[in-house]
Amino acid sequence: MNFKKLEAFISVLEKRSFSEAAAALKSSQPAISIKIKSLEEELGIELLDRGRSGVHPTRAGILVYQTAKEIMGRWGQLEDDLLGFQDTLTGTLTIGASTIPGTYLIPGWIKKFRTLYPKVDVKIEINDSRKVLNNLIDHQIDVGIVGLHQQSAKMITKVVASDSLVLIVPVEHEIPQSSHLDFNLLKKYDLVLREEGSGTRKEMEEYLEINGSSLADFNSSISIGSSEAVISAVEAGLGISFISKLAAVPAVKANRVKMIETLKPYQRNFYFSTLSESENRPIIREFTNFLAKGQMSI
Repeated sequence: MNFKKLEAFISVLEKRSFSEAAAALKSSQPAISIKIKSLEEELGIELLDRGRSGVHPTRAGILVYQTAKEIMGRWGQLEDDLLGFQDTLTGTLTIGASTIPGTYLIPGWIKKFRTLYPKVDVKIEINDSRKVLNNLIDHQIDVGIVGLHQQSAKMITKVVASDSLVLIVPVEHEIPQSSHLDFNLLKKYDLVLREEGSGTRKEMEEYLEINGSSLADFNSSISIGSSEAVISAVEAGLGISFISKLAAVPAVKANRVKMIETLKPYQRNFYFSTLSESENRPIIREFTNFLAKGQMSI
């Protein structure tokens, strides 16, 4: 099996275009077509439907794509692990992260980590918590840092940082900064939500439940895909929301929104996860030890 054929096949499917795949791989379109054709002949089955609507995988093509991604990922891991036998840690660490840790925590951690290991390249992929964990199980990333705790025999999961969920409202909002704010008072306002699969949304739902409420008690004005977008929606007057304090504080300092601090915040954790089978890979082991030593800060 020629890895170049697998690489070409993966790129064509992800780009949905032979020409874009060729550009990404710094090759020519005819060369990419030859590799795909050769792969189909080698496997004895058609992998792509080439129609007017674009390039789409056949059922066999979907299976080959999933397996090819795993093969290429494992090969990349092997290359990194072999580099670990050298005196200096090198290789690529791919981190999947949900929005809050990916935006407000991980960049600072990586700066410190690369001070210790300057030859390590780091890639950060931002997705919702559920997608990150699925990517980890599928070997698409090396570690995941999210706000959602998921029990799995395949993964090792540890608390890596803490945060709290706070209420934000428009700057000129009528909600009083009362020391005895009635939670039921909030139900008359529109609620801006994070998207399904978000750790922040799950924590919000748990917070509402603790206070005898649910999302059904509120009018949902909009569901949106990032904390920054939620802040912008609240700033524009679309409603109120519960978000990470890490995200809220800079927006409050910039006078974009107001934080209702008299409402008791809801404590939450962020979790570091990696596959049990991968924990002793040199690059993952060193990053895990780095976090465990408390060399990161919130």
